[in-house]
Amino acid sequence: MMRRLIAYACLGLVGLPLAAHAFDRQALQARLEQTPALEGHFTQTRWLADVDTELESQGRFAYVRDEKVVWQLQTPVEDTLVLTPADADDAAQSESARQAGREQIAALLLRLLGGDWSALDSRFTQTLEGDADDWQVRLTPRDSALAERIGEIRLAGGRYVEHLEMNTAGGDRLSVDFSDQTPLTPEAIDALPDADTR
Repeated sequence: MMRRLIAYACLGLVGLPLAAHAFDRQALQARLEQTPALEGHFTQTRWLADVDTELESQGRFAYVRDEKVVWQLQTPVEDTLVLTPADADDAAQSESARQAGREQIAALLLRLLGGDWSALDSRFTQTLEGDADDWQVRLTPRDSALAERIGEIRLAGGRYVEHLEMNTAGGDRLSVDFSDQTPLTPEAIDALPDADTR
């Protein structure tokens, strides 16, 4: 009887590290891939260090796997950006002030939700913590050229990506909260604007 109890205890100890490492990047990607099309609301806050100013904007977004991200700004002005995977590399690498915000976010969402972790892995070291219902990912630039623009990127969520934060090397900070997220119906996907509306 004692031998059996010791055996069970050893099995339990062996199982602990396995359970602790069960939620990895592959498991996170599988979780995100369960919803191929998604829409919701976003609140975006940009902190501009050089002018000591905080800018807030709100709107709606829609994501269709392997096709596009639609970023519809509603306040303080109305504007729509449609970004496709073909545009993602240019947007993510752009140094222009205009693209440093919304287009980089859209490009990042396309890669994360679309399963393109390898593209991110070539440019960022990645640290994942938490479990399927409460996870955080930290992305840190690998090369010095990228590090001159981006300090780090943090993402957090559960069923979906719920928060994104990007800190630049110059002290600027971009924070985006996603809410009211629901899967898109085929009819809603058909009604989304095309990329040529940019």
